[in-house]
Amino acid sequence: MRNTDLRNSGELTVKIFQEMGGRKPTRRVGSDNKYYPILILVFIMISLIVPILVSSVVGAEESTHHILISKSSRKLSVVSAKGITLKTYSIASGRGGPGDKYRLGDQKTPIGRYKVAGFKPNSDFFYFIRLNYPNENDARRGLRDKLINKRQYDSILEALDNDMTPPQDTKLGGAIGIHGIGDESQSKINMHNTLDWTQGCIALRNHEVEDLLAFLSVGIHVVIKD
Repeated sequence: MRNTDLRNSGELTVKIFQEMGGRKPTRRVGSDNKYYPILILVFIMISLIVPILVSSVVGAEESTHHILISKSSRKLSVVSAKGITLKTYSIASGRGGPGDKYRLGDQKTPIGRYKVAGFKPNSDFFYFIRLNYPNENDARRGLRDKLINKRQYDSILEALDNDMTPPQDTKLGGAIGIHGIGDESQSKINMHNTLDWTQGCIALRNHEVEDLLAFLSVGIHVVIKD
């Protein structure tokens, strides 16, 4: 239910209750009058509960944030719903260079809107945060260019519709996510600071991944730009 629907329901309830309270009761013969206290109690409860629901929905929307990644700027930012940058980290992306990921093995980081799909502690790269690549646009392009067939296309869309990880074994590739750099030798840190070295993922320093986890949960949107 939208916020406006909740607010309108609350206002309508209060109005009805006020009208009932301001109208002179009509005497009726029979036992109908015994239901009036129950109806009034129901209206009171609804008028009290609806504002709480509205407040909860609005509060949830205000707390929503997303992850914004710029490959060219080599930056990952946590951005609030109001557009305020809460945190920024330096990153390395795919060694395949600029442009969208097209197929398995091109070593490019995809461009588009994705979601956090899961977490894998203790990976080879310290920690792995899986994204739901390929998305619908990736699948549509893959079908158009005959990289995947209709059955694979339908499987990807079905997984996305059910908030599951899409098939990772097609010619579109898979295993795209955010991770650390593993063993932090000085040479590896130097490489990370100067080169885009991953096979298509987004890499941060290990301690930065730990810090970023505080902002992440399954379903958080991750927007990747070139």
